[in-house]
Amino acid sequence: MINERQVWRSIFEFIKYTGYEYFTHNSDEEDIWLIHRKNGSIKRIVFRKETAQATLFMVQKVIDHFDDIEMSAGVHIKDFEIILVNQTNQITNDLPLNIHVKECNDKLTLDKLLKHHYNVITNKYRDKSVNTYKRLVLNDNVIEKATRKFSPITYILILVNIIIFIYTFFWNVTHKVDLAIEKGGLTHFNFVHGDYYRIITSIFLHFDIQHLLFNMMSLFIFGKFIEYFYRKWQYLCIYIGGGIIGNLISLTFDNASVSVGASGAICALIGAFIIYLVFSSKFDKRFILQSFIGVCIFLGASAIFENVNHFAHFGGLFGGMFIATLYYVYQYRTLYFYIMIAGIVIITILLLLNIFSEKEHHIYNEYAKAYMIEGNDDESIRVIRQTIDKGYDNDETYILYGLVKTKQESLSNGLLVWLNAIKKFPDSDRLNYQLALAYRSIDDYQKAEKYINKAIVLNEKDEYIQLKKEIKKFR
Repeated sequence: MINERQVWRSIFEFIKYTGYEYFTHNSDEEDIWLIHRKNGSIKRIVFRKETAQATLFMVQKVIDHFDDIEMSAGVHIKDFEIILVNQTNQITNDLPLNIHVKECNDKLTLDKLLKHHYNVITNKYRDKSVNTYKRLVLNDNVIEKATRKFSPITYILILVNIIIFIYTFFWNVTHKVDLAIEKGGLTHFNFVHGDYYRIITSIFLHFDIQHLLFNMMSLFIFGKFIEYFYRKWQYLCIYIGGGIIGNLISLTFDNASVSVGASGAICALIGAFIIYLVFSSKFDKRFILQSFIGVCIFLGASAIFENVNHFAHFGGLFGGMFIATLYYVYQYRTLYFYIMIAGIVIITILLLLNIFSEKEHHIYNEYAKAYMIEGNDDESIRVIRQTIDKGYDNDETYILYGLVKTKQESLSNGLLVWLNAIKKFPDSDRLNYQLALAYRSIDDYQKAEKYINKAIVLNEKDEYIQLKKEIKKFR
């Protein structure tokens, strides 16, 4: 015999850890229906004592009203299982292929019939009261059902983000690196130079512990909703796809910043949440409006953090809404689905054309310059050498390198850097100007005039012309 609390606990855990959910029940709570809409399955758990004849009548009633059951469920029912608790001598033969009657007289059989993959976890839980389990099982509020569901994809994403954060933290300590760009952060400069992987890796990186905690709390909330409302593969498509779209839009409008964080992908989940509210027809207009206001407050609250990438946020929101809409459109009109696919392909191509046509912002030189201003010359040289090793060097890279060498060692070493660089960039007005400045400082006006003349031929800047006048005056 199985006691009542064991049955209700098993039903609660079965709902929490599988795709099944509460569907309906009779007035005396002795006939509970569970449904798995994605698989088209129903489990009907009957507590009350039934004779063989009453059971046969129950099955016949299901057969007679099968169309009505499907209409109420909103899905095609492929499998219907009746579980009779603490009962024997019931019918098992001459049933339709999709209708099954199972007897359940002990806990072992109950665990097999209401099986899930997390028994190791649930066996450690303390029992609640029967009324508590009943209240949790029979609560038909969609939002509360979503929050109670076990959400493995959400937990895995959170765990991955935490592990990567810990790894990058220790990598920073051991390699003396504190730049997000060196961990895999997304920048316009790196992307147009072939580091396309950054459009994904940046989604799993965070600046600091506050940044990580805020994003993971947001992912926990909205991730559980989306994992409940959509299929798992759809959830991952929304998360990754929305994050990528957000990053592309960010690259289109911002070519100077380093972008990291899961917030763009989380905003994609928020977009998918809004689309579910609109298309599911399960919520009234007031609730939808309240949810929309809540989303706006969330986006506003996220803006209080430093270095917030609003382009990625709103791009992710658009991406999530677009991808989620695709799922619904495909169910109703495939022609519109393919039109939308063509539209997003065209939008992506236009974004990429704009990204690759936009003027580069050499972020490595900016970092080297910033370290120089701070007086951290060793870090400046490290960044410059890394820039050269990666093949990202330009004339400004060597100007900065020569300035640091001059400061740390001597002007002659700085001159040596610039003279080698001018062979590589002979048409650089900036390098020619820098050499003119260097030779003027050591009173070699003949060479100074040679380089300033070349600089003026390349670019008639006022500062170049002024330097030429000064050289002529002192020569």
